[in-house]
Amino acid sequence: MQSLHVRRLLLVILLVVTAGLLKAGSTATLPPGRSVMAVATLVGDYLATHPTVKRVLRSSGIGVTLISCGAGTGSPTDLSADFGGGFSGRLIRTRNATYFQMPIGSEVAPGKSFDKVTDYYEPYNLFGIGTLTMMATNLVDGQRAYALLIKTGRLTAVSIEGGTGPRTIHYTVHIDVRRAVERLNLPAYIGYTNPMPLDQRTEEEYAKVRAGDPAAQARLRARIAGDLGSSADYELWVDLSGRPVRYVLSAKTRTEMTFSDWGTCAVTAPPSERVRELKG
Repeated sequence: MQSLHVRRLLLVILLVVTAGLLKAGSTATLPPGRSVMAVATLVGDYLATHPTVKRVLRSSGIGVTLISCGAGTGSPTDLSADFGGGFSGRLIRTRNATYFQMPIGSEVAPGKSFDKVTDYYEPYNLFGIGTLTMMATNLVDGQRAYALLIKTGRLTAVSIEGGTGPRTIHYTVHIDVRRAVERLNLPAYIGYTNPMPLDQRTEEEYAKVRAGDPAAQARLRARIAGDLGSSADYELWVDLSGRPVRYVLSAKTRTEMTFSDWGTCAVTAPPSERVRELKG
């Protein structure tokens, strides 16, 4: 009799829990099944079809904010980057003009915060701005390189987070760095992380790597493994529609990227009274 009562009680509890889940919505309680490969490539795949977004990266004292309004050449962008040590800058590209400030917060002339690049005027530090922009862009596009490492990892946890607020699906992938680096596609990796080396020595070394030189490849694998440490964890949060919200790569250095303003273009030129325009 007692066991029958216990079974009935358990059945009631199960029905109550099930009703609660259905009321909340099954999509909020059952994360979609995704493979490690799908988790590794999710950010890159989503960006490929949804290029209008604001991205903010933080990594070991480096900060980069990139607002992108599309992927085509000439699409408006607003890039701010601070690499520390006074090396910082902001580059704003509208459909009609390009403006820059270097370093961030400085004045190019009394009362003027930005220079305007024209057909007649290419500022003396345009190379510096170009270098900063390339370095910053490589960082915010880091998910392409990370995907090569993450796909060799192991999916260790999937959970729903958010409570009463916006809910997200949280994936965690553990990466054995030694194993990942041994299998790493080196030409693809350097193509993502440093496609245009600034010094001749690195360019020559990468040429050897691409040519299949065993010694050069071994040196590069050792450097990558040393930079990452023995193991790493990749955490990805997406909303219930599968849209990236945030990722964190915890290795020797912690890198965090947040995503917001999907589909919203918010790039505007600086106020004209704050712009210096030099002409030939």
